[in-house]
Amino acid sequence: MNLQTYKTTLSRSNQTAVPAYIISKLGLTAGDNLIWNLDPVYKTIKIKQAPKDWGEYLSGLGSGTWKNIDVEEHIKQGRQDRVFK
Repeated sequence: MNLQTYKTTLSRSNQTAVPAYIISKLGLTAGDNLIWNLDPVYKTIKIKQAPKDWGEYLSGLGSGTWKNIDVEEHIKQGRQDRVFK
């Protein structure tokens, strides 16, 4: 892994700049969204580019969830514990 580190400064209005090298390498342009993930315990932040199309990005999510599972049998077993009054 080729980890590169860059330092930026937080302004009084709580803004910072994305280093030009990162913008270039990720192909970022004005208006692109970034996702910030905070780990408050270790005081670290992970930033990644947000998908331009969330529908396409999430398409197929969970498609393997029911792979090799008999859905009808699964439902039948789940209903065995129900008590109807």
